[in-house]
Amino acid sequence: MSTSGLIEALFDYRADLILWTLASISTYALSANLLHFLGSPSSGRFGRLLRTFEGWPHSFWFFQALRFIYYLGIPYVALTRGVTNPTLMGVRVIDWFEGIALGTVLGLGTLALLIWGWRHSLQAVAELGHWPQGRPFLTEVSILLTPWGWGLILLEVLYLEIHWAFYRGATIRLLGDYYGVFLSLLLILAEWWLNPGIRKSMGIAYRSGETMTTAATAFSITIIYYFTSNLWLCIAVHLAMQFGLLSFLTLSYGSPDYEGQSN
Repeated sequence: MSTSGLIEALFDYRADLILWTLASISTYALSANLLHFLGSPSSGRFGRLLRTFEGWPHSFWFFQALRFIYYLGIPYVALTRGVTNPTLMGVRVIDWFEGIALGTVLGLGTLALLIWGWRHSLQAVAELGHWPQGRPFLTEVSILLTPWGWGLILLEVLYLEIHWAFYRGATIRLLGDYYGVFLSLLLILAEWWLNPGIRKSMGIAYRSGETMTTAATAFSITIIYYFTSNLWLCIAVHLAMQFGLLSFLTLSYGSPDYEGQSN
């Protein structure tokens, strides 16, 4: 291959990666900003149409289908087009025992820190005698208590992990393991910041705590992936952290200190 041909091929492959990544981030940002606008009082007729649609019995599953297409469809199409590959995303047969000790230690350590932080936060709230604005992760706790609710929690973790793996695969291919893995974390944080709902939530105590919890989870998973390159291990650790934290919050909300406090 000539020098000019090699340069052209290199440019095409880098441009493909950048375009797919930007398309994913832009889709998320546009959707989040549109929904935020439609949910505001100034949205007028369009906002009323959205609220009417949300009253449709099957609207929940319609939005779930859209989320499925976004979180799993984009990475799948990118894989089939060769933009990234299973190895870079960590989807491969690998020796679990090679990284299971590190994954377990980091996962349990992060979970312990999160529970410690939320325990002190909940104790401070209990001393006030009421819940200001709302309870953290109340929606997730309520889902977990419903029949098959654990399946929705599992699906949410899969959405996040495969979405994050897609960004990691793209950035690793561009920059190599070290810079690629940590650039993907910056992309995830930047994507969240483009969501006006998340930016607004940073001024609400319990909502900002939820955002920081997810950010801490993303950081922990990034470290685990850097040392193990095992997406399956990342999913397992993320699930253990999520179910562990939600189980702790479920028990806390059912304790005498918190029962009877208003939302």
